[in-house]
Amino acid sequence: MARPYHRRVVRFTMFLASAAFAALLAPALLAGMPQSTDDGARTVPPATEGAYRWLDPIIDLRALLVGSYVDPIDAPAMQRAAMEAMTKALGDPYTVYIPPADEGAFRRQLSGSYVGIGVELDLDDGRPIVITAIDGSPAMEAGILAGDTILSVDGKSTEGIGAATLESLLPGAPGTVAALVIRRADGNERTLNVPRRVVETPSVKGILRDADGWRFTIDPDRRVAYIRIAQFNDRTLAEVDAALARIRADGVSGIILDLRDNGGGSLTAAVGVVDRFISEGAIVSIRGRGDTGRTWDATSSPEDLHIPMVVLINQGSASASEVVAGALRDNGCAKIIGTRSYGKGSVQDVLQLPDGAGTVKITTARYYLPSGTSPHRAVGASRWGVEPDTGFRVPMTEQESIARAAARQLREAGGAVSTPPVIWSSSASITRLAHDPQLAGAVDAMQGYLDMVEWPVIGDLSGDVGAGNDELRSSIEYRRRLLDELHKTDQAISTLRGGGAGVDDPILGNDASLIDGAVELRDRDGHVIGRWIVKDPSALRTGIGASAIPAPEYTPAREPEGK
Repeated sequence: MARPYHRRVVRFTMFLASAAFAALLAPALLAGMPQSTDDGARTVPPATEGAYRWLDPIIDLRALLVGSYVDPIDAPAMQRAAMEAMTKALGDPYTVYIPPADEGAFRRQLSGSYVGIGVELDLDDGRPIVITAIDGSPAMEAGILAGDTILSVDGKSTEGIGAATLESLLPGAPGTVAALVIRRADGNERTLNVPRRVVETPSVKGILRDADGWRFTIDPDRRVAYIRIAQFNDRTLAEVDAALARIRADGVSGIILDLRDNGGGSLTAAVGVVDRFISEGAIVSIRGRGDTGRTWDATSSPEDLHIPMVVLINQGSASASEVVAGALRDNGCAKIIGTRSYGKGSVQDVLQLPDGAGTVKITTARYYLPSGTSPHRAVGASRWGVEPDTGFRVPMTEQESIARAAARQLREAGGAVSTPPVIWSSSASITRLAHDPQLAGAVDAMQGYLDMVEWPVIGDLSGDVGAGNDELRSSIEYRRRLLDELHKTDQAISTLRGGGAGVDDPILGNDASLIDGAVELRDRDGHVIGRWIVKDPSALRTGIGASAIPAPEYTPAREPEGK
């Protein structure tokens, strides 16, 4: 007979693309927002006799370890490891167990609000550096600026600090004060006492921020507006509505909606954003295991904004971002520009376990766009995600993406960005000064449509082939970074062994001057395949060292023809 075992849990629904915890008080970079569902709290299904039999060997193993292991047992750690192992066994990176110690940070990620001072940070040379002070936060009011380095918090040095440690230092109870020593970009140090309070990270941003707040108009003459949604959370719709009210007041003829690097978030927010721009038609549907699913349809409203739209996406656009981009495209409301999106078409429930045992995030359904397709990337699939429209694929290299992100951070922090300033209605200026060819393409496309009532081709026409090339290019760049790290590791090992500052290179020699030198590659028969100019000697050394052996007396397998 099954033993009665009913436990109540708290349930949320979310779209979450990544659990990357970037920094230290930057929940704005994290996607995922709890959303109420029709059934509210749920009970854990009653355990069956089969479930207890399944647990028997685990209980037996625990008893053996507790009774026989040579050292004292950390029982909570053992329990946590067992629970984590159950979710990992599913092979689904989006189904995870969150132990009680991590629930606070997880909830802050979900809500987009937390108690702290309100800074987004990165680590630079082992020290936290301010990316931006969040608008209206205690940090902004205290005068903390983008580029400031935090040297200490409450008397504790930040030298060599890790993200997790800093995460524990800056938050605190509302009303308490964080004593900071900061170093300005000019080298001057200052001591600041910054009060902690609830900080809400913005979801919606404009093209830049100045003393008057966010600026949304990007081309005043043609009345083109720009809105960037950084994440979908419980404030997204209110912030979108506020932005739309501003651009309506200024007059608007077209909108560029930027969803690049938006990892997802609330389903409610994603559906609501689409519903602001369409009056009828399906937005998204979800289907779980063995159920008929549910479809969200647009509702008509006098406030619906029916104007030309361009949506920017890239490989960092995931989940809820893919819902918005795909629904607007499938309903004929927007052109999609950029590169193929991430490919996450699953929905997660967030369940709080009873008795403070932690939280579990479980994939419970897949979602489908109005076209009936799911963007989810299956193993071995050649198609996934949301693709740019034909003629609107604009790839960017890793270096271009890094430069774009750095320029955007400065604009959004309210700092000086370039001299001369970017002319946002000029695609050439955007490419040269904002380092953003995708946004430049969006501006060209919108201007072309408003001027000629026809969408111009602004990107390549390669479609799936181009998307595959993007993946290949990204993988090659990733491999190059790994090889570079391998070379640095080899150098460190050599130094630790007393071998000097570098690796003894048996193939090329340490003293060889390789920059602008040439590499010639022959096949096994001695035929020249190609010649290359060397621009990165470290990558060349590592690549050759990892894949070749010295051949001082090289002889082709057979003599080349004509020799």
